[in-house]
Amino acid sequence: MGYRELLQALEEEVGRQIRERRAEASEESRRLLETTRTELGAKRDKVLGEERRRLAEESARTLSRARLEQGRATLGEMRRQMTELRSAAEARLPTVNDPDLLARLVDEVLPELGEGALLFRVREGDERHLESHLRLVHPGLLARSAIEGSPDVRGGVEVLVGGRQRFDNTLRSRLEKAWQQLEPEIAARLFPQGGADGAL
Repeated sequence: MGYRELLQALEEEVGRQIRERRAEASEESRRLLETTRTELGAKRDKVLGEERRRLAEESARTLSRARLEQGRATLGEMRRQMTELRSAAEARLPTVNDPDLLARLVDEVLPELGEGALLFRVREGDERHLESHLRLVHPGLLARSAIEGSPDVRGGVEVLVGGRQRFDNTLRSRLEKAWQQLEPEIAARLFPQGGADGAL
């Protein structure tokens, strides 16, 4: 083989190896690109999944906070309305001006009084009614009783025995006891969608 043929063969071999290397490089580049795309797709899916979960959790927390705040606001409004209702009932106590009711409230407490000097406190202006009732129905008590009108009594009677023991059968104390028993029922009627448990 001559020098010229040798150079030509060498060039052909070099060209063939270059083409093979290029083909290998191209195939490797294609494989790398495919692998990279697959890995990037997996990472993207993972990131998107994590972001969806994070957004779902955040949405759930936000919704839970909103429901909690709504519940608190509703409960606050229910309490406000119940307080207004009770205040309105208390404000009407002075208008309950019934001598027969006063007599009944006095009669209720008399069996508990026992012996000793008695001081009856009634709403200012009711002294005469109480004195008349005691004189007619309980004349024995009148001799050991004093009666005074008090601006603190809005109806009913308050009795002090011997200056120490106190019996409260005023309309305010009756309202307090009745309110404790009736508040759950009142709340259930006013707020049928909530507050029926009376936990105000």
